[in-house]
Amino acid sequence: MYTPKPLQWDDALSTGDETLDSQHKYLVETLNSLGDSINEGHGIEIIARILGRLRFYAGWHFGREEECFDTYHCPAAEKNKKAHAVFVEKFDRYYNRFRESGGSNELALKIHEEISDWIVNHIMIIDGELYPCIHLRPKPTAK
Repeated sequence: MYTPKPLQWDDALSTGDETLDSQHKYLVETLNSLGDSINEGHGIEIIARILGRLRFYAGWHFGREEECFDTYHCPAAEKNKKAHAVFVEKFDRYYNRFRESGGSNELALKIHEEISDWIVNHIMIIDGELYPCIHLRPKPTAK
């Protein structure tokens, strides 16, 4: 059976953009709060509140991240947008199932596992493609 383990921020997750990196760190901290709440047996209300926070923040963050990819003309911009759309759709399904189930612990564990894997893989693989765009290309000029 899956047991939530805390994610640790590592420089390998850095995009090279301080704002995005701080947003990613917040997502990791919030995901860790979710894992702690599941492990400590907190009730549906606390878990649902954290899931709601993740849902809102991820959506808000994705918009900022996509703007950054566009600003630096990152070739992975379209792939990033598609990955975000898939995540939002999947997360919404899980979130709604969790609320409708009355707070199934099994479903909370599944959500944590899926989000943990997705966040780490997305940041390392797709968001990692932003790093050379920021550091190897001239900075965009203000219009």
